[in-house]
Amino acid sequence: MLERWTGMMGVRGGVLVALGLALAVPSVGCGKKKEESSEKDEKKSSKDDDTEKSSKKKKDKDDSDDDDKDTKKKKKDKDDEDDSKSAKKAKAPKNVDDDDDDDDDDDAPKKKVKGLKPIKGDTDLSGTWGLAGKTQDGKKYKGTASISKIGGSMYKATWTIAGEKQQGIAFKDGNVLSCGWSPKHDLGVAAYLVKKGILDGVWFEEQHTSLGNEILKGPSGDTLSGLYTITKGEMPGTKKKYDGTVDISMYKSGVFKVTTRSGTAVIKGLGLRSNHFPGSDTDVLSTGFNDSGDAGVLQYIIYEGGKTMVGHWALPGKGSGEPTWGKETMVKAE
Repeated sequence: MLERWTGMMGVRGGVLVALGLALAVPSVGCGKKKEESSEKDEKKSSKDDDTEKSSKKKKDKDDSDDDDKDTKKKKKDKDDEDDSKSAKKAKAPKNVDDDDDDDDDDDAPKKKVKGLKPIKGDTDLSGTWGLAGKTQDGKKYKGTASISKIGGSMYKATWTIAGEKQQGIAFKDGNVLSCGWSPKHDLGVAAYLVKKGILDGVWFEEQHTSLGNEILKGPSGDTLSGLYTITKGEMPGTKKKYDGTVDISMYKSGVFKVTTRSGTAVIKGLGLRSNHFPGSDTDVLSTGFNDSGDAGVLQYIIYEGGKTMVGHWALPGKGSGEPTWGKETMVKAE
């Protein structure tokens, strides 16, 4: 628009000069009038030029302001987009119950856990197993395990990792294997079937060849945290009765702290729950315990006709701090 307006002003100025020369006469008055007219035209032209320049400057400033606004808007939109991406990338700290399907653990079997089928019916887990795991801080490890049957659904196991042997005992309930384990020989295991307000359990220690029973009544909340009363307690073998309380709470990691009081005895342990595992057909709270409170717990879900087990484990932390934990997959040797 400015270019078009400037062109018109130039043409108009040329016509006015030619017309003045054609009408010129020797009269002084006329010459003066002509000069005055010419001066007026020049002033008008100059004024129009000034107006044009002012208009152009104003438009340039408006265009510049618009460009600045567009630039600021684009920058704000980009910042908002970056903030959104950053928020999506931010992850909450992992705990033992997080699904690890997307983990790129090269040592674990290549099949995804969601593709595995849980066992049905009774399956003997006795035999040699290869294992691969990862600690909570991402450190990978490998090893082997040897499992043998004590009787019924009771097993004993030895895990060998980096030359260190760890002893354990286990109980199989459906497709869940509950293990109490420790580098020492002072340990026990309990497996509770989770019901609303009720924990219906069995337990034994390494010297036992039969199961004891324990039924707990307490909070009906889904977190399981709270104080439970032992409404039925029977010792393995002798079936001697006992009573007491069991206090259950959860660490930030998702591991349970389990403290049993019966008479003067105080028994400490750790627990893990199976309900979050893909394909788990039972909701079981597995606990490992001993008198000194340094036993760990290990819980597997059994898949592929008893040839693959996927699980997680926990060991007591220092003092009353958070437990250490990890995840582990075992594949039965052919």
